[in-house]
Order: sequence, then structure tokens, then C-alpha cells
Amino acid sequence: MSEGHHALELIWKGINILAFLGIVYYFGRKPISEAFSRYFQGLTERLLSSERELREAKEELKKAEESLRDAKRRYEEQLKLAQETAKAVKEEEEKKAHEMAQRIREKAKEVIEIELKKAKEELVRYGAERAVFLARQVLAEEFKKEEVQRAYINRVLRRLEEQR
Repeated sequence: MSEGHHALELIWKGINILAFLGIVYYFGRKPISEAFSRYFQGLTERLLSSERELREAKEELKKAEESLRDAKRRYEEQLKLAQETAKAVKEEEEKKAHEMAQRIREKAKEVIEIELKKAKEELVRYGAERAVFLARQVLAEEFKKEEVQRAYINRVLRRLEEQR
């Protein structure tokens, strides 16, 4: 009997477990299925959100790379323009410096010519004054001689007579 008793006890335990599982299923099916549904829905939303964020990050990375390429291109253009401008300014300044040096040379040449002309005039004036001074000295010495005085007086008298 003990075997029959054990079998019967096992059957009742199995019925109790099935009844318990049936009750749990009946009352817990909706909350458990909702919990699993929410869990899977949350996982799905997080996965979709992560995928969306990944796409957005890739788009932002692509935009950043394009912006970087554009910035490099603009930098190279600006650098090229700056080099061309610097070259043009340098050439212009060299041209101005050359023109200024040429004007300075011409002005210096004019000043030298003017100063040379003044020096020549001064030298001529000095020579003339010196010649007059020396001539007066020579004449003063010669006029001390009586015969020179007589010759001069005779010449002056002749001129006066001719003018009359």
C-alpha cells in the first residue's frame, strides 16, 4: 500500500502543481506578458534609439569631414591669395623704391649741376676780382712812372679832341 499511497500522493502533487500553474497562468498571464512586452519594447526602443544616434553620429562625422575639407580648401585658397598679394605688394614696393632712387639720382644730379654752376660763377667772379686787383696794382706801380703818366694824359687829350 505504500506504493499506491506514494503514487496517489504523486498524482495529487502533480494536480496541485498543475492547478497552481493554471492559477498563476490565469491571473499572471496578463501582467507577465505585459512585463515581458514592456521589457522587449524597451529593448527595441533602446536599440532603435542607439541605431538612430549612430546614424546621426555618422552624419555629423560626415558633415564634420566635409567641413574640414572645406576649411582646408579655403585655407589653401587664402594662403595662395596671401602669397600672391605679398608678391604683388613686394613688386610694387620694389618698383616704388626703384623710382624713388631714380628721382633721388636725378635730383642729386640737378643739385650737383647747380652747385657746379655756382662754383664756376664764383670762380669766374673771384678770378675777375683778382685780375682787377692785380691790374690795379700793376697800373698803380706803372702810374708812379712819369713817362706812363704823360702817355696816359696825351691819350686822354687826343680822345677829347676827337670827340669835339
